[in-house]
Amino acid sequence: MNRRPLIRFFIILIVMITVFSFASCKDDKNEESTTGYSYNPVGSETTEVPSTDSTAGDVINIDDSWMKNFHVKYRYYNPEQSVTTMNIEEKKSAGAFTVEYLDTNSILYYKANGMDTDYYVIINNEEEQVHSVLKNKKFSSLSSMFMKLSEVNADLPTQSNVLYMYDEEVAGRNCHKYIQRAYSDGKLTQSVYVWIDVQYGFAARCEAYDESNNLTLMWDIESFETGTLTDEDVFIDISEYAFKENVG
Repeated sequence: MNRRPLIRFFIILIVMITVFSFASCKDDKNEESTTGYSYNPVGSETTEVPSTDSTAGDVINIDDSWMKNFHVKYRYYNPEQSVTTMNIEEKKSAGAFTVEYLDTNSILYYKANGMDTDYYVIINNEEEQVHSVLKNKKFSSLSSMFMKLSEVNADLPTQSNVLYMYDEEVAGRNCHKYIQRAYSDGKLTQSVYVWIDVQYGFAARCEAYDESNNLTLMWDIESFETGTLTDEDVFIDISEYAFKENVG
C-alpha cells in the first residue's frame, strides 16, 4: 500500500488543526483574535514611499460579511510545509463548513450543534474516520486557513514600505496590487506582492520572495462566490462512513 498520500494528508491536517486552533482563540470580550496581513520586520529599512494614486485609496475598505457564507477554491504553497502546491476548496453556510483537500479527496467537516460544534475528519480510503465534539465552540466562531491568510490590515496602503502598483483581476475579481519590501542594512530581505479584492478587502492572491528571489509563500484564488450557499449545499452524508469518537 502506498502510504505517501496519507502521510502527506496528515502533515496538511496538522497544519490545518493549528490554523483552526489559532483562528478560533477568543479574548475576554468573546471576539475572535486576529493578526491581519502585515509584513513589518523589526529594524527594517525601506526606500519605498506610500502611493498617492487615488485609485488605490488611503485605506482598504474591509467588508468581512462574506465570511458567513462563501465558496472558494484556491491554491496554496508553502515549501516549509509541503514540496507541492495544495489545491483546497472551502464551503461555509449558516450551519455547515467543509475544507476539502482536492489532491487527496480528504475533508474536514464542521457542523453546528447548539452551543457546540461537531467536527469530522474524513480521510480518503481509510476504513475509519474521526468525529469530535468541540465543546462550547460556537459554529459562528470558526475560521479557516483561507480566512486567516486573506485577512489584511486596513491601513496597509499607508505603510511606509508599501507601494500601490496597479489594478489587476484575480479569478475575475478586480483587485488593487501592492508591493511591500523589507530592507536590512540597505539590502533587500523580502518582497511581498499582494492583490486586495476591491469589493471585500481580502487578499485574493499573495506571493512572497526572499532576498534571493525564491518563492517562500503563495496563495491564489481560482474561484470565489458569497451569499449563495444553503446548508444543503454543504452538508455531507456522514452515514456513508464509520467514525471513531475522539473523547480527548
